[in-house]
Amino acid sequence: MSSIASLPRTAIEWYMFGAVLVILNVVWLLATGHTLPSAVAMGLVSGLTLALVVVFLVVAWRTVRGDGVPEGGE
Repeated sequence: MSSIASLPRTAIEWYMFGAVLVILNVVWLLATGHTLPSAVAMGLVSGLTLALVVVFLVVAWRTVRGDGVPEGGE
């Protein structure tokens, strides 16, 4: 049974994408003068939120375009 709202790539690639976003956010917050504890906390929240938004956008885009849907629609 295939799902219309499937993600391209593998799950580990999406987890790695989330981890990269967290690291980039922490580095950015440290560079802008935040303390280490606040940079880690805000970096985790904002990085994972951004990753989740990207996942939702990809699923919505693939659903609208109809990628991965067989000709019969099932």
